[in-house]
Amino acid sequence: MPLEDLAPELLDFVERYIDQFASWDVLVYFHENPDAERRLSEVALEIGRRVSLIQPVVENLRDSGIVREEPNEADEPTYRYSAPAEFRVKMGAFIDATRDRTNRLAIVSKVLQKEARRL
Repeated sequence: MPLEDLAPELLDFVERYIDQFASWDVLVYFHENPDAERRLSEVALEIGRRVSLIQPVVENLRDSGIVREEPNEADEPTYRYSAPAEFRVKMGAFIDATRDRTNRLAIVSKVLQKEARRL
Protein backbone atom coordinates (compact mmCIF):
# COMPACT_ATOMS: atom_id res chain seq x y z
CA MET A 1 0.00 0.00 0.00
CA PRO A 2 1.49 3.31 -0.98
CA LEU A 3 1.62 6.03 1.65
CA GLU A 4 -0.98 8.08 -0.18
CA ASP A 5 -3.48 5.25 0.35
CA LEU A 6 -3.29 5.64 4.14
CA ALA A 7 -5.99 7.73 5.80
CA PRO A 8 -4.96 11.41 5.87
CA GLU A 9 -5.52 11.55 9.65
CA LEU A 10 -3.15 8.61 10.11
CA LEU A 11 -0.49 10.21 7.92
CA ASP A 12 -0.85 13.47 9.86
CA PHE A 13 -0.46 11.58 13.14
CA VAL A 14 2.68 9.78 11.94
CA GLU A 15 4.12 13.01 10.57
CA ARG A 16 3.55 14.84 13.83
CA TYR A 17 4.36 12.24 16.49
CA ILE A 18 6.25 9.27 15.04
CA ASP A 19 9.59 10.68 13.95
CA GLN A 20 11.57 7.57 14.87
CA PHE A 21 10.93 4.01 15.98
CA ALA A 22 11.71 4.92 19.59
CA SER A 23 8.80 7.39 19.49
CA TRP A 24 6.55 4.63 18.22
CA ASP A 25 7.64 2.30 21.03
CA VAL A 26 7.31 4.91 23.79
CA LEU A 27 3.88 6.08 22.63
CA VAL A 28 2.54 2.54 22.36
CA TYR A 29 3.97 1.72 25.80
CA PHE A 30 2.25 4.64 27.52
CA HIS A 31 -0.99 4.19 25.57
CA GLU A 32 -1.21 0.51 26.47
CA ASN A 33 -0.24 1.20 30.10
CA PRO A 34 -2.22 4.38 30.84
CA ASP A 35 -2.00 4.01 34.62
CA ALA A 36 1.73 3.26 34.68
CA GLU A 37 3.97 5.75 36.43
CA ARG A 38 7.53 4.83 35.50
CA ARG A 39 11.07 6.19 35.54
CA LEU A 40 12.82 6.50 32.20
CA SER A 41 15.04 3.57 33.12
CA GLU A 42 11.97 1.39 33.70
CA VAL A 43 10.33 2.41 30.42
CA ALA A 44 13.61 1.79 28.58
CA LEU A 45 13.92 -1.67 30.10
CA GLU A 46 10.31 -2.60 29.30
CA ILE A 47 10.53 -1.54 25.64
CA GLY A 48 14.11 -2.71 25.09
CA ARG A 49 15.63 0.70 24.38
CA ARG A 50 18.47 2.69 25.90
CA VAL A 51 17.58 5.53 28.27
CA SER A 52 19.71 7.90 26.21
CA LEU A 53 17.57 7.11 23.15
CA ILE A 54 14.17 7.53 24.77
CA GLN A 55 14.96 10.51 26.99
CA PRO A 56 14.54 13.14 24.24
CA VAL A 57 11.41 11.34 23.03
CA VAL A 58 9.82 11.41 26.48
CA GLU A 59 10.86 15.04 26.98
CA ASN A 60 9.14 15.98 23.70
CA LEU A 61 6.03 14.08 24.77
CA ARG A 62 6.14 15.88 28.11
CA ASP A 63 6.44 19.25 26.38
CA SER A 64 3.47 18.30 24.15
CA GLY A 65 1.31 17.33 27.14
CA ILE A 66 1.16 13.65 26.21
CA VAL A 67 3.04 12.47 29.29
CA ARG A 68 3.34 14.21 32.62
CA GLU A 69 6.57 14.33 34.59
CA GLU A 70 6.14 13.63 38.29
CA PRO A 71 9.04 14.69 40.50
CA ASN A 72 9.80 12.26 43.27
CA GLU A 73 12.27 11.86 46.07
CA ALA A 74 14.52 9.61 44.00
CA ASP A 75 17.01 11.03 41.54
CA GLU A 76 14.87 10.18 38.54
CA PRO A 77 11.37 11.61 37.94
CA THR A 78 8.53 9.36 36.87
CA TYR A 79 6.32 9.76 33.83
CA ARG A 80 2.64 9.05 33.36
CA TYR A 81 0.38 9.11 30.29
CA SER A 82 -1.64 12.33 30.36
CA ALA A 83 -2.72 12.70 26.74
CA PRO A 84 -6.03 14.43 26.04
CA ALA A 85 -8.94 12.29 24.85
CA GLU A 86 -8.56 13.40 21.22
CA PHE A 87 -4.94 12.25 21.16
CA ARG A 88 -5.86 8.91 22.77
CA VAL A 89 -8.42 8.28 20.03
CA LYS A 90 -5.82 9.04 17.34
CA MET A 91 -3.25 6.85 19.09
CA GLY A 92 -5.77 4.01 19.24
CA ALA A 93 -6.43 4.42 15.51
CA PHE A 94 -2.67 4.36 14.86
CA ILE A 95 -2.27 1.12 16.83
CA ASP A 96 -5.26 -0.42 15.03
CA ALA A 97 -3.77 0.56 11.66
CA THR A 98 -0.43 -1.04 12.53
CA ARG A 99 -2.14 -4.39 13.11
CA ASP A 100 -2.69 -4.58 9.35
CA ARG A 101 0.50 -5.73 7.65
CA THR A 102 0.09 -3.50 4.61
CA ASN A 103 -0.59 -0.39 6.71
CA ARG A 104 2.30 -1.25 9.02
CA LEU A 105 4.72 -1.57 6.10
CA ALA A 106 3.62 1.81 4.71
CA ILE A 107 4.07 3.42 8.14
CA VAL A 108 7.47 1.77 8.62
CA SER A 109 8.49 3.14 5.22
CA LYS A 110 7.43 6.65 6.28
CA VAL A 111 9.35 6.41 9.57
CA LEU A 112 12.45 5.13 7.78
CA GLN A 113 12.28 8.11 5.42
CA LYS A 114 12.03 10.46 8.39
CA GLU A 115 14.96 8.77 10.15
CA ALA A 116 17.07 8.98 6.98
CA ARG A 117 16.43 12.73 6.75
CA ARG A 118 17.61 13.16 10.35
CA LEU A 119 20.97 11.55 9.57
